[in-house]
Amino acid sequence: MIGLGNNAHIFARPSRRDELAWCFETALRCGPVRTVEHSSMPRSMLVVDFPGGGHLSIEFVEDAPDDDRPRLGAWLELLADDPAEATHFAVQAGLQQVNHPGHAYYVLVPGGQVFTIVAK
Repeated sequence: MIGLGNNAHIFARPSRRDELAWCFETALRCGPVRTVEHSSMPRSMLVVDFPGGGHLSIEFVEDAPDDDRPRLGAWLELLADDPAEATHFAVQAGLQQVNHPGHAYYVLVPGGQVFTIVAK
């Protein structure tokens, strides 16, 4: 048997660090992000500890994909009690909503990563 774990890891450019911290702390209301040092990485990572479970680590490298349009890589899923409310709050805070036929609620975070917001 195999399953998907509770941890995800993405790459972003160093110039996106503050925007991403704001995105997860404020726009998506995940609470404070942590800074984690790793001896083999030249820059510290951000780690998002989602209140409802799961973790996202963000590693900062100069050659990470970066765009203000949705990336065509993996799109990650966030769980919310009220996806419409969570999406509305994120968009009001400044995130871009993405329209795609798969689900009703998607947001674009700084650097181009897309998250769908679905019901718990």
